[in-house]
Amino acid sequence: MSRTSLRIKLGAMMFFQYAMWGAWTPILAATIQSRLHASGVETGYIYGILWLACMITPFIGGQLVDRYLPSQGFMGIAAVVCALSAYMMATQQTISGLGGWMWVWSLFFAPTLGISNSIVFYHLSKENTSAATQERDFSRIRTAGTVGWILAAIILTVMLRGRPALAPGAWAPFEEMYLAAAFGAVLAVVCLLIPNTPPSRQSKDPWAFTKAFKLFATVPGFAVFMVISFLASTEFQFYYMLSSPFMENGLGIEHDKVSLYKSIAQAAEIISLALFTPLSLRYLGIKWTLVIGTLAWPLRYFIFALGQPTWLVLASMSFHGIGFAFVFVTSYIYIDRVAPKDIRASAQSLFTLITLGLGNYLGTMFCGRLQDFYTTAVPGSVNKVIEWPRIFLIPALLTVLCAAAFTIFFREPAPATDSEGTMGDGVGLAPVN
Repeated sequence: MSRTSLRIKLGAMMFFQYAMWGAWTPILAATIQSRLHASGVETGYIYGILWLACMITPFIGGQLVDRYLPSQGFMGIAAVVCALSAYMMATQQTISGLGGWMWVWSLFFAPTLGISNSIVFYHLSKENTSAATQERDFSRIRTAGTVGWILAAIILTVMLRGRPALAPGAWAPFEEMYLAAAFGAVLAVVCLLIPNTPPSRQSKDPWAFTKAFKLFATVPGFAVFMVISFLASTEFQFYYMLSSPFMENGLGIEHDKVSLYKSIAQAAEIISLALFTPLSLRYLGIKWTLVIGTLAWPLRYFIFALGQPTWLVLASMSFHGIGFAFVFVTSYIYIDRVAPKDIRASAQSLFTLITLGLGNYLGTMFCGRLQDFYTTAVPGSVNKVIEWPRIFLIPALLTVLCAAAFTIFFREPAPATDSEGTMGDGVGLAPVN
């Protein structure tokens, strides 16, 4: 297989994988609060399922592909199950029914986040190119996932604009889930075209990531870094989960435009990773890149709390992409530098578990309860009055404190060298959502 053909197939895998996720994540909260009259706590429950699944990912997909199944085979099976469960979610009329099928979707989708990366690295490593070249190639392939997320928003916008208008509070099938099902079905076909990625057949310890706990004792400042990262991650859900209800309820934006406007964040993420993040890492270092990235979040939340003008609120979506790129890519580089080679993968898994897993899950619970606390029902109507400024001021202040903590307590790690096999200045790293 030619290098170009391989990259097209791997890019297509990333594209449809993230399109399947991006079809529903930006907008489902607004949909279920309108059509199922979901409370903030119920919305947090639905969104928290995926993050709970991410906490047990190493014990499901990782073990299967390490021992029994080829990776592309697991990806294909997962895509079929995700397509079917997304189709079932589209027709649910209760939160419990939606949550049940969301559990199925999440338990099969969550392992693919790591497995798709390992498939790409496996095939790139067979080309006997340098580590720097492999990282650049991986970045280009992974960027297809972010493009897929953006295209999903565009397609959903067209779908929503083409259907009859719904009466306030009326139920209708969830178009975003039908779209997610379609992307999942295409992903299953794409996985059939991926070259074989066989299991290693090695008996791997599912608790291997616990070896990374030694870094808390051996690396100065590592504990501080993890605590601040955990606290910051709890505030992500105020964007992921509450921004779409805020855009509809607080800004009066039509439902069919919400997903498209939120894709501004992914566009900013691509630009940031291609230009700003490498420059910041090269000239300012890891510490100040973390500080700048963390400050992008409260800036966005303060603008959300202000709530006007609308164009400024929409433009502030770009701060999510900038902050996520600066903080998460930089965090992966930091861990790669301070962790010994034999536990680097374990250290990255520990970071993912604490932030994307536990931090995001607790964040969904926190912001869901906060939304309910600041919500007042209008008597005799399905409408509600939500005090959005008070809601968004809380994550704004908390993330300012996180940025201050990085400034005061974080220690810049020693510069990386090529001989150590680290990521250097971060050029070519993959974007995340």
